[in-house]
Parts: sequence; structure tokens; C-alpha cells
Amino acid sequence: MHLESWFVLLGGSALVGGLTAWYLRGASSWLVACLVPPALFLAWLLVNEYLLPYRGGGASMWPVALAVGGTAAALTSCCALALVKLVKPRRHGS
Repeated sequence: MHLESWFVLLGGSALVGGLTAWYLRGASSWLVACLVPPALFLAWLLVNEYLLPYRGGGASMWPVALAVGGTAAALTSCCALALVKLVKPRRHGS
């Protein structure tokens, strides 16, 4: 993956984690933050692999890309969730 792709992947994952922390509470926020970014990355990989025209290259490496990029996406999203939950003011009475 190119450097720009990493910025998009990790930036998007951080955005998902931050928004999840802001709008959801409890275990569901952690579940969404940990599962949505890798699922979106998987969808992007599969579209590139199976729906777009062949652009040359060697063996199909999307499972390796998913293992590395999906893990990075999940970790980034969960770290952003934890950071926003730490900084976000708590609402009392709601």
C-alpha cells in the first residue's frame, strides 16, 4: 500500500473511533469501533480485487493486506475511541 492509502485507512479508522465514542456508550461502542473499520477495509479490498479491471501485478495478496491493514485499522479505531472517551465531558443525568 502507498503512504497515502495508509493515511486514508488510519485517518478514517480514527474518525470512526472518535465518532463512535461520541455517539455510542458501553460495550456497543467498542464493538462498533473494533469491527467497522476492518469490515470497510475488507469491502474496499474485495471491490479492488474482484470488481475493478485487472491492473497487472503478481499474486493476489489481499488476505495479507487484510491481516495487516485490518489489524492497524482496528487498533487505530479503538485507540481513538479510548482517547475520545478519556477527553469527552461526561453527561450527568442522561
